[in-house]
Formats: sequence, C-alpha cells, structure tokens
Amino acid sequence: MDILITGFGPFPHVRVNPTARLARAVASRLARSGLNAGALVLETSYCAGLPALREHLATAQPKAVLMLGLAARARFVRVELFARGHASPLHPDATGETPKARKALPALPSRTTANAQGALAALRQRGIRAHLSPSAGRYLCDASYAAVLAQTRGSDTSVLFVHVPWLRPHAGVRPKHRVATFRPDMQVLASSLAAIGRTMARAGR
Repeated sequence: MDILITGFGPFPHVRVNPTARLARAVASRLARSGLNAGALVLETSYCAGLPALREHLATAQPKAVLMLGLAARARFVRVELFARGHASPLHPDATGETPKARKALPALPSRTTANAQGALAALRQRGIRAHLSPSAGRYLCDASYAAVLAQTRGSDTSVLFVHVPWLRPHAGVRPKHRVATFRPDMQVLASSLAAIGRTMARAGR
C-alpha cells in the first residue's frame, strides 16, 4: 500500500466523528490519482482500536500513514509534531473504558517522520488556518500516533497526525452568518490533505 489514511469513529459527546468521512474522502482522492490508498476508521477504544491499527499496519505495510483526529475545541488545524504515548484515565473511550495501567513514559517523545513544515504550508496555501502543535493530547489520538511511530521505527514509512476542528456544515444546514469562520470546508480540507498524502507517499517510494 502506498498510503493509509486513518480516522476515528464516535466517542463520548461526539456522535458523528467527521474524521471518518474525511479519511474516506482523502483516500478516494488519492486512489483516483493513481496511488494504492486505503482508509481505516478506528473504533475509539484502547482495547479494539489500537490492536486493529497495529494489525492493519502489519498486513498492509503502507509506505506512508496520514492520521486524522478531531480536536473539538480547536480553532485551527493542528499538524502534530510529537507523540508521547500519554493516556489519561480521566477520559473514557467509546466503550466507557479508560487505560488500566500507565506504562513507563519514554525518555523522549517520538517525532513525526513526515515533513511537518511542508504539510503546514500545503494547508495554508489553500486558506486553511493551521499551526504546528507540540502535543497530540492525552487520548486515543496520541496513543495511536505513538503506536504507529513505534511500529514503523527504523523503516522509511512517513507518518503524520493532523488534528482538525469541527468542519463547516453543508449549505442550508445552518445560516451562513452563524457558522464560525475558522471551520474548514470539507472539500477544501480533503483536497489539502490529499496533497499532503501524495507528497508523503512519493517520499516513501
């Protein structure tokens, strides 16, 4: 596989996770451009989502992995520089479970193996508000990012995690003047992420 795009399913207080649809849209765009691209929507759970991700990586062996997560309170797209493997017991997953035991934290965080500055530029060129971020949080997003970076360590696989805010609703769903201006348009964001994915996939070839 040239590139794998991941998103997440629902979790507490988020019944419809926009990254599921977004991951499929990005993978579809990349497939139409001739790449062997696939989308994987993960259950937002420690006991099922993470093992499924590891198994899929081992089977598909993608040359690049572009991971998407929802940052519900964010006002811009966040290009995540690091994964720390933190998991907070204060935030239950989709099954109501929390991490049972804290593993010893690594001495240093794992850094993205993709061109984060290039990804940031690709987003901003299309008018999307975006910033580099030093922390992917303390939930499944960070845990999955750390898992992929650990599993692909020593290889040429390019890995990047991007947090997105709530997306702009479809026309007619909400009056235009009531839509927050920082919310990115679905199609524009999908196009931008596909451009990032193409760069990542070509770098891994």
